Amino acid sequence: MFVEVGQVVAAEGDTVWVQTQSKAGCSSCKVSSTCGSGIVNKAFSHKVFVTPLKNSLGAHINDEVEVGIPEDLVLKASLVVYLFPLLCLILALTLSSLFLPNLTELASIVSAVIGLTVGFLGVRWFANRQSAQQQLEPVLLKIVKRPIAVTQVVTSSD
Repeated sequence: MFVEVGQVVAAEGDTVWVQTQSKAGCSSCKVSSTCGSGIVNKAFSHKVFVTPLKNSLGAHINDEVEVGIPEDLVLKASLVVYLFPLLCLILALTLSSLFLPNLTELASIVSAVIGLTVGFLGVRWFANRQSAQQQLEPVLLKIVKRPIAVTQVVTSSD
């Protein structure tokens, strides 16, 4: 399970909005302060994401929570998003050249674009199907830290 710590920034009903910050692999590397990639990463990697999640733990605003996504779902989604359109492009190009051997270069490009479009439509169908089943949504795992509510501080002037 991929785990990230975030902060609850808003709550409404059974939904909370959790804010997380993007972290790259360079942030944990020992030579990131001298490496060119690490320096560029530090300069441009301060991306903040706010994600609505089902509040299954009863989290409140300003709570630090652990958010998780199962690794197998991330792997499956990555394969579908990156590999499926490419395979559809190659398959369309191969089939068009096999069945139509006198195909012009422009027609080959058009068949490849059609295959790529079919691949993107397949990715869209997969995403809609997974979204309907709510399998690719992150889940709250636990409350890491809850701030102490202070209502009033009284000091005496003795």
